[in-house]
Amino acid sequence: MQDQGKRLLLAVALALGVMLLWQVFFPSKKEDKPKPTAAQQSVPTAPRTSVGVSATGSVPVAATRGAEELIKLDAPNVAITFSSYGGVLKSWHLTDARYDRDRSKGELVPSKSEGDLAVNFANSTYVLPPKAEWKGTKISDKEVKYALATDNLEVEKDFVVDPAAYIVKLTIKVKVKPAAGTVARETLALTTYGFQDPKDKGGGGRSVSPRVWQSSTLRGDVMSTGIESLLKQPRYEAGFKWTGFEHPFLLVGVAPKPDVGMSVEKTTYADGNEGLMRTDVLFKPDGMFNGTNDTLVRQVVVYLGPKHYKLLDEADGIAGFTTGFKETVDLGMFQIIGKPLMWLLLAFYGFLHNWGLAIVLLTILVKGLTVPFTTKSMRSMKAMAVLAPKMKELQEKYKDDKQRLQMETMALYKQHGANPLSGCLPILLQMPIWLALYRMLSSTGELYLQPFIPGWIDDLTNSDPWHVLPVVLCITMFAQARLQPASPDPSQKMQQRMMQYGLPLMFGVMSFFFPAGLTLYIFTNTILSALHSIYMNKFDKKSVELAAKIKAAQEAKQKPVAVVAKAEPVEPVVSKIVPRNQAQKKKKKKK
Repeated sequence: MQDQGKRLLLAVALALGVMLLWQVFFPSKKEDKPKPTAAQQSVPTAPRTSVGVSATGSVPVAATRGAEELIKLDAPNVAITFSSYGGVLKSWHLTDARYDRDRSKGELVPSKSEGDLAVNFANSTYVLPPKAEWKGTKISDKEVKYALATDNLEVEKDFVVDPAAYIVKLTIKVKVKPAAGTVARETLALTTYGFQDPKDKGGGGRSVSPRVWQSSTLRGDVMSTGIESLLKQPRYEAGFKWTGFEHPFLLVGVAPKPDVGMSVEKTTYADGNEGLMRTDVLFKPDGMFNGTNDTLVRQVVVYLGPKHYKLLDEADGIAGFTTGFKETVDLGMFQIIGKPLMWLLLAFYGFLHNWGLAIVLLTILVKGLTVPFTTKSMRSMKAMAVLAPKMKELQEKYKDDKQRLQMETMALYKQHGANPLSGCLPILLQMPIWLALYRMLSSTGELYLQPFIPGWIDDLTNSDPWHVLPVVLCITMFAQARLQPASPDPSQKMQQRMMQYGLPLMFGVMSFFFPAGLTLYIFTNTILSALHSIYMNKFDKKSVELAAKIKAAQEAKQKPVAVVAKAEPVEPVVSKIVPRNQAQKKKKKKK
């Protein structure tokens, strides 16, 4: 039964290790390759030409425009610039200095694009001329309006920004003036851009996501497509909650406000071959205008910023509808643990102002909460080691009666308060936390590019560039494993070696590829576990008594047995009894 407990402990540890590796090597979010549908087959083969091209295939003459006029809005966390060229969002620059180390330098609107949130029409009776100049008005520090009028169209764009929440609410109003006696068919299109150099793989590895932008859409799950796939063919989606471009820790997402009878479609494609990605959102069904019902209103909410779970969660309240932005933070199957961990980290960072120290404090808190369980587990493991000789006796005595052996074994465990499964408890408690922390470090923008010790660990979401922490972790895990109670039973040496060398080696090697924040957590937890083991071995009264019994059992097993040499047989000495009168006669003869 003790052997079964050891084997179960190894099986649990290995299974959880495999689970962690599976999360690392096979993340849940993968590129989706949808099968062509009837709706998809109706998408133009050259989607780039559909926006800004009339139903007859004609393109208006490019408008003549004067000097570009810019409207700037400044906030503590973001610098915003709008342009009269297209009435678009020209720049959305994150001002936090840490983003200077990101490839985008904190700029979420690609410089090679014509600007985000451009408006036009696709396959419609009337379209706007290319390079149109819009009239802009700054209403307040948080609101900007743009207007454009042609012979048949009047378009107004009302931008309301919430910089602290990284949100833009855009309302588009269209007034159609069809020619007399005609019916105009209009399909509104909204365009946004992303950029990823096809030659730049974004670094990262198996356990750390590459820092690259992808086209992403929430349709049930978050579906992502990289630039390499878009260079081969466009990507079409319909019936989504939001679409846009996603980075492991940043998001530019457009969520159309759902209206009765309205649906949305989007096509994303590579705009050229230098890494510019373009997404056109089409609002369906087409509007039919005959001069009496000539107004069209559409609303979208746009998130442009880091994936801060709290802000993404609050976006729905600001928007007034379910945006789905928070689905970009993938906490995996252990989100019930990941969310409280994130809340605690935010609280600790609030007064420590260092994310690395916040992780250390989080580890101490979690360890403190699990100490009663690990203490009980360690005492039980020591009791198991003490009972090893007795267990061997029972196995010999009842080797032909398995049922009786099991009954006697359970009675023995109950008598001494031992549990063969107790060794699994520390790993069972810690592994879900490790998995949750790994998922959190792989998708939450709060820790992206946040340093622990500048010049060494400058990004807790990336692996240690100097591999110092993983090396130290390997050493401490080996040392901590040696502090665990060992069984005096030589038949369990292989299992003991696996526990003392195999598991520390497995997790130690994996730490070379983990995000530094996770490695820091495991290292701190290992140090605390070692200190706890030392305390249990030196000062815990019950553990000290059990350790003395283990030592006595080991000494008794090693003590040589005295061997008594076999004595040679000795013939018995038989004394002869001589009568007294005969003895006197012999004396007289001698005389």
